Amino acid sequence: MEDMFNRLPNPLISHILSFLPTKEAASTSVLSKRWRLLFASVTNLDFESDEESPSFVEFVNRVLALGGNDSINRFSLIFTDYPDPDTVTPWILNVLRRGVSELELSVSDYPLPPEIFVSKTLAKLKLGGGDGLSFSTDVKKVSLPKLKTLEIESVVFEEDGVGFAKLLSGCPVLEELVLMNLGWEHWKSCSVSAKTLRKLKFFCEDNDENPKSVSFDTPNLEYLEYSDNIAKKYPRVKFRSLVEAHISLRLTEDQSADAGSSEEDEYLFESDDDDEEKEMVGNATNFFKGICNVQILYLSAKTLEVLAFCCEATPVFNNLIQLTVESDEEIGWDSLPGLLKNCPNLETLVFKGLVHKSTKGCGNMCLCKPLKNPSCLSSSAVKVLKIILSVHIDDDGMEEEQIKHFLEKMPRLEQLVVYFNESYEPSVFELSKKLQSVPTIASPKCNLQVISQKLSLSSTLPCALTKKWSAPPNKEYTWFLKAVT
Repeated sequence: MEDMFNRLPNPLISHILSFLPTKEAASTSVLSKRWRLLFASVTNLDFESDEESPSFVEFVNRVLALGGNDSINRFSLIFTDYPDPDTVTPWILNVLRRGVSELELSVSDYPLPPEIFVSKTLAKLKLGGGDGLSFSTDVKKVSLPKLKTLEIESVVFEEDGVGFAKLLSGCPVLEELVLMNLGWEHWKSCSVSAKTLRKLKFFCEDNDENPKSVSFDTPNLEYLEYSDNIAKKYPRVKFRSLVEAHISLRLTEDQSADAGSSEEDEYLFESDDDDEEKEMVGNATNFFKGICNVQILYLSAKTLEVLAFCCEATPVFNNLIQLTVESDEEIGWDSLPGLLKNCPNLETLVFKGLVHKSTKGCGNMCLCKPLKNPSCLSSSAVKVLKIILSVHIDDDGMEEEQIKHFLEKMPRLEQLVVYFNESYEPSVFELSKKLQSVPTIASPKCNLQVISQKLSLSSTLPCALTKKWSAPPNKEYTWFLKAVT
């Protein structure tokens, strides 16, 4: 085997070594002069240490010196300690001179060298994960003509939003952007403006502050993930090409308390008008109007709360064909009736759980309160309903009754699929049997599937039971595994 490996051409061996951790690849250089030369031509270098030890510094220096001026594809440096900039900066300048195309830096308390931001070769740049990595005022110019992917986490922008805008303006072909915990809630404003952007992930850890102003000018964006407290205002939201969006907006603690007080007042002064406007505790109306062209939409439970208490009116989602809703026992479905009414072309509706807070506002969507008005489900265009449940249905049977309610009220339903997120056959058999006995089905013909990891039961409603007992279809269970992650 060793002789066969040695007979491989040098470029192929170097290519193989590039996929090994750099420390392991470097160990091959002691085998012979040939192997030393082979390691010198490795184009992917990854270094990681939790301290600035002399041995680690010497190792990095030796590896970089061994490569001379040969080109580098990827350079990654993860340093959990607080290194001396005089040690780290020469390494970065070395790989920049050698035309590195992928650069990853996770270094604590380190001012990023301005040279990074005028690289003519960088196609992917990942910054952050450390404590105190900073984009300083020393960066006078940004020109990254080949950069297509930019990931930034916990980077301090000394000029706040101005520095961030300067960075984006120097990336003329940027296609993918990941932003995490940049502290923009303290900025005067945050604006994501990039005409070429196709994919955006925008995350902030839960805190108790609302960003002052957030804008999006990304007319060619196709994919969006947005998780943050709602901003005080959204002056500009341009998502003309949006196909898929995962939204996890949330209220601050003070806003949640105000929303709770508003709900209590509704019960104290109850009226017969289920469509009565709630008292707003924030305003995300412009943001939801900006995403109304989306085709596939995921909403967290907290986003449903934002829609209920921070939106003047639910916009019409004419292009929406698939909607996924996450449920939480602490949050009601108040915003769902209005949302479903304004999705005239919705084909697939997915629920991640059915247990939610009982409120007055969700009365015609579920069984929390006696129905006073026709259910919004009766006019729903939904053809496929998918529901993800835990192993054990809640003790009071509300999840089971809610599923029956869907069957009784949704006239265009062609397929109902219930997934159990663990393998437990008794739950599958029990639920399947009970749903087959629903006396009145709104749809003239609906295929029912109850699926777990090892078992799939299917039947056609409302006609006589046609049992099919089998392993779950690969396509369906693969979809389920993707949905729960």
